[in-house]
Amino acid sequence: MSKTSSTVSHPRLRRVYAREGDKHDLWDAWADGYDADLIGELGYVAHEQAGELFLNRVPERSARVLDAGCGTGLGGAYLAAHGYHNVHGVDYSEPMLEVARGRGVYASLAVHDLTRPLPREAHYDAVLCVGVFAFFPPAVGDLRHLVAVLEPGCPAIVTVNGRGWVEKDWERLLAEEQRAGSFVIDSVHTIAYLTREGIDGRVLVLHREASTNGGV
Repeated sequence: MSKTSSTVSHPRLRRVYAREGDKHDLWDAWADGYDADLIGELGYVAHEQAGELFLNRVPERSARVLDAGCGTGLGGAYLAAHGYHNVHGVDYSEPMLEVARGRGVYASLAVHDLTRPLPREAHYDAVLCVGVFAFFPPAVGDLRHLVAVLEPGCPAIVTVNGRGWVEKDWERLLAEEQRAGSFVIDSVHTIAYLTREGIDGRVLVLHREASTNGGV
């Protein structure tokens, strides 16, 4: 499962996994062909795997949902296809958001960097975050920004790239964040992720308690 960047087949994915360089321009430039590359060439299924878990955890279709790091809107489209109609997306790439806008499935879309707190007035019944967390920023500690905008007890369902999970020792870091009171870990699930690259993933189910301030 664990691969170095040189053994990953897709050239853009090699750049994503590279240790150096600003990735912002990469995401902007990839927006137009992102879905075709990700699904068609890399066998990406994380949005479906996490989405299925989301359906089980959040049965109320009118729930106010944040699709955090929504990218081109694959997660939002999955939710819309299953009846969710109050989904709001944020992403730090405006070209990615333009693609997401074209899907017509979001109640709102905005630019936001998930290494920073979300607006204090934002409150959601659930968070879906797919394809964002791996081994570079945003990091484990930034999960607190997602749970901080949840109503107490409501779930954040978050994927982690399986290669990043191993290389960055996510299991240990998650336990440290939970002990610090950033959030509560309900469960961790192993999923298929990039099937044609042999890379699996994890889905985290997190929530905040009423006394948790989310670190904001």
